[in-house]
Amino acid sequence: MQSAAEVGRGGSVPLIRRFVVGAAVLVGVLRISGLVLAQEPAATPKSLYHRIGGYDVIAGVVDDFLKQLQADPAFQRFGQGRGQNSLMRGRQLVIELICQQSGGPCVYIGREMKTAHQGLAITQVEWEAAGKKMGAALQKFNVSEPDQKEFAAMIEKLRPDIVEPPKPAESKPGTKN
Repeated sequence: MQSAAEVGRGGSVPLIRRFVVGAAVLVGVLRISGLVLAQEPAATPKSLYHRIGGYDVIAGVVDDFLKQLQADPAFQRFGQGRGQNSLMRGRQLVIELICQQSGGPCVYIGREMKTAHQGLAITQVEWEAAGKKMGAALQKFNVSEPDQKEFAAMIEKLRPDIVEPPKPAESKPGTKN
């Protein structure tokens, strides 16, 4: 049996030492695991902006879309009376809006959609035709089908602020309403 002096000088040290060493090893393993976990954050899904190819693809899609609109006589009224600088500014604003709305780093500095499109009398038919042209541009740039659908849903949210509701038919004198 150990005397009190031997215990005080480390007579039972092996048991305590094993406990302390074991605890230190456990703490070290937990720290290493914590560092590994901190270095490997949970994978976050890529934004639409990144999935479709980023800024360059968005700019290409917008350029193709605008060329289609310019070539279509039904849309020529929207470019009339605008100088080249005004057209380029409009192009840049469309790119920035899509970039921002799709989760990219751009900041849209243009006016609100309702204000920007007020008085243009954009119809449902024109909206639908423009949507088909945008879809064709997305296909041309090999944007996947699911991303095209997400893109269309993103743009669809703008419809109420861009498309003007049809005006009620004006009544003619002598007719009943």
